Formats: sequence, C-alpha cells, structure tokens
Amino acid sequence: MSTEKKLWLITAVFIGLVAYGVFNLFQPDNFPMSFVRGEVREAAPGVLAGPYPTEAELKLLARNGVVEVISLMDPESTVESALVAEEKKLVSAKGLRFQNYPMDFQDMNGTKSAAGLEQVLMRISERGGEKFYVHCYLGRHRVGMVEAALKKRAPGQAL
Repeated sequence: MSTEKKLWLITAVFIGLVAYGVFNLFQPDNFPMSFVRGEVREAAPGVLAGPYPTEAELKLLARNGVVEVISLMDPESTVESALVAEEKKLVSAKGLRFQNYPMDFQDMNGTKSAAGLEQVLMRISERGGEKFYVHCYLGRHRVGMVEAALKKRAPGQAL
C-alpha cells in the first residue's frame, strides 16, 4: 500500500473515531459513556437521583411512582441543549412533569449553579409527598451537589 493511501486510511479512521465520540456525547447511555454513568439512587425520601434517563428508564420511573423529572442540565450548553429538548418531549409523552433548573457543569460553584441548586431545593421542599427524579448528564457531579445539600438539612426538617 502506498504512503498516500495509508495517510488517507489513517485520516478516515481518525475522522470516524471523532464522529463516533461526538455522537456519543448526545447518547450518554451508549458505550463508552455508559461505563461512567451514575446509578439511580434515593437522595432523600421520595427523591431519586441519577443520570440523564433513557426512554425505557423514564417508563420505569413512571411505573415506580415518579411524577416529576427535574433536569440540572443546561439548555444553553452545546452538548446538553439537544438532550434537554428531547427529554422535554419524552417526559411529556410519559405523562410526567418536567422542570429544568440548570447548573453549569464547568462552574459548579458559580452563580448560575447556586441559583439552580436553590431552585431545586425549593421545588423539592414543596413537593407534598410526590416522588421526583433529579438528574444531570452522568448523574454524578451536579446531582451530587443536590444530594449533599439535602443531607445537610437538619434531621426531621421537611423537604
């Protein structure tokens, strides 16, 4: 094989790998992102936390009594905007309510994230016994901040 053909082959493989990587940013449940997704867990009584839900996971959440999905993803983010738009449709189709309180992944201690965290905590405190699912992209970082804030509440303090 000539050097020129080898170079074209290497270039084609590289472009294919980059395209696959970009595609997977918009599919957080696919390989390789599926290996780093967090698990769905109970963050507080009646409040589940985890990663961006697939359609099948939304169906399971609804079957288990979840009535509202709270997304911490940022609709202004290049990667997350398409996912937030798609999720709104999927959540609505499952008969669930959708709330979006964006927290900035790149500046989780910033003003935008603090405002989003405060809104989530306020919404959870007003839930009246309903079951909620709170998530971010992978269900690890921003959701972790919500979990930590919920755990800081005094024992017996209403959510």
